[in-house]
Amino acid sequence: MEPSASVRQGARSLNHYRAIVDEIHVLLSEAARPLLPVTTETVLRSRLNEPAARAVLDRVEGGIDALVRQAHDEVSRFVVTSASNAETPETLVRILLLQQIDLAWWSGTPDFATTAEITESQSLVDLVDLREGGHLRFGFTVASDRVLPRARNLAVRRCFPRRRPHAAGVSSTSIRPEMVVVLNALAREFEAAAPARTPPLWVNSVTRSLQQQEHLRDLGYSALSPSAHCRGWAADIEMDWFARFDAQDALRGVLTGRRDRGELNVIDEGRAWHVCPNPEALQTAFTVVG
Repeated sequence: MEPSASVRQGARSLNHYRAIVDEIHVLLSEAARPLLPVTTETVLRSRLNEPAARAVLDRVEGGIDALVRQAHDEVSRFVVTSASNAETPETLVRILLLQQIDLAWWSGTPDFATTAEITESQSLVDLVDLREGGHLRFGFTVASDRVLPRARNLAVRRCFPRRRPHAAGVSSTSIRPEMVVVLNALAREFEAAAPARTPPLWVNSVTRSLQQQEHLRDLGYSALSPSAHCRGWAADIEMDWFARFDAQDALRGVLTGRRDRGELNVIDEGRAWHVCPNPEALQTAFTVVG
């Protein structure tokens, strides 16, 4: 189904915002090394007062001032690790800026503060139950904090690299039913576009609590807060693994096509791409098919 007029109009404004973010990324990349927090703040304040940027940031708690402070702090403490989504501070700032689209869309949705809140939520369903019932068109594995399951998962990845990606797995199997519809729709499109014998779409992460987000940050991941993951409205989709099947271009095409139509926010975070649905597009752009 074609996106509504308001979604199409919003897409044009969001594409302008993304162009501003790209310009900021270039300016920060060209700045003297090491990148200084004060340089970051100066560049952001010089570019984020444009109407397309204000249209996003005025809908986010704290607006431009809070965003600039967060970017300043992120750059000041940036350390690249093997788990980082961002290899440079300017790339982390780019991810932060693009995540503001998610937060603008879902500004009225409270965060899940703890894992218990996710487990007890009546608004979420369980991925494992859905998979056992044959209702998922995408793959995933469950993260484990126990030694034996972790060792088993690692052995499977090493011995059968084409079976599943080298990813830790989802930290929570709870998911909004609407996100299942979104991911199933993307999986169907990817299946149609990818070369023969390509495995199904693979999801690395869905719902996370603020507690889990902080834990990931402690492990060295570029886990920013607030995040649409903590509101149940985001997922991370494996990208790098599909190079084994010459299917990366097909997956990029599916995701960027939805982005350009205003139906998804999409962020290239390296090995995985982050996606968040536009609430205006949920009822029209993603069809319910089991």
